[in-house]
Amino acid sequence: AVRIDAPIRFGGASYEKLEANRLRGLQWPVQEEDLPVLHIDAFRTKDGLGSFRYKQYEPRGQVEELLKASAHNGYYLTTGRVLVHYNNAAQTNMCEKLHRSHDEDTLLVSVEDADFFEYKDFVVLRSEYGESAPLRVKVSTTIKKGTMFTSFHHSKSRINFLFGDESDELIRTARFKSIKVEVIKPDYLD
Repeated sequence: AVRIDAPIRFGGASYEKLEANRLRGLQWPVQEEDLPVLHIDAFRTKDGLGSFRYKQYEPRGQVEELLKASAHNGYYLTTGRVLVHYNNAAQTNMCEKLHRSHDEDTLLVSVEDADFFEYKDFVVLRSEYGESAPLRVKVSTTIKKGTMFTSFHHSKSRINFLFGDESDELIRTARFKSIKVEVIKPDYLD
């Protein structure tokens, strides 16, 4: 599907090419062949010059809401990585030592919001797109009021279920991982 959705970047990619280049990998874009060096003396245009297109920034989603809101309302979740794991931890989770040092995605909340979470060791997050699994809550001095942070290294946490499938219209990269969420108690506490 990625070859169809983003043919300029991945149209020539295939499992056969990946296997044939197993030791060095493939460098995107892979239109027909990969391009280890994209531009040396010139761009691949008729005149050899780069062509840049400007697209006016349009606030949307969380940014638009924050710019229009006169008061902060609710919680925003943002995600990121922790040092010991790479992306979804598919490779790093196999290392017992790394797995022991970070074996679950934990929800960090601000000191200012700590009262709301006082008796909540675990919570579920819900967005317009889906729900997470129960997440352990930890108060942090590095998180701002109204913001929550978690990593997305463990699929059992279902963090990516919260963000939907929206992507950049030109290059199809995933949306910025920050979204308004509702905090609910896990079903097993009912």
